[in-house]
Amino acid sequence: MKIDKTCALFFATKIDSKLREALSQCKPGDRKYFEGGADEFLRVVEFDEEKWIGKVVKGGSPVTEVEDIQRNIVSILRRVAPGGRVSASSVKMFVLQTGGLVPAVVDDDEGEAEAEAPVPSGPYIANY
Repeated sequence: MKIDKTCALFFATKIDSKLREALSQCKPGDRKYFEGGADEFLRVVEFDEEKWIGKVVKGGSPVTEVEDIQRNIVSILRRVAPGGRVSASSVKMFVLQTGGLVPAVVDDDEGEAEAEAPVPSGPYIANY
């Protein structure tokens, strides 16, 4: 088994038709909360034909922060898209892989770092 400390976590909720409509009708000043790509706000990620909106968090973050991240996502979405259906239970956690990096991997069997093959380019949600 191996630990990859370079992959980020993506806490997100799936953008359904109701949420998509609510996001499209948000105030222009509120678009910065999900269109700017700033780490303190939300980001939209596509996977296959689905779109997810959520927060990118670096790997190795304390598990005590999970509830805070979940509340932050729901709070921002309720502010910018009050007509969307967003509940705390709709927030899922994924490994977010970005392309062009050769991650350092720790193998718990050997305890040594090794390089793995580069991952494909472009952000996507790993489907395990």
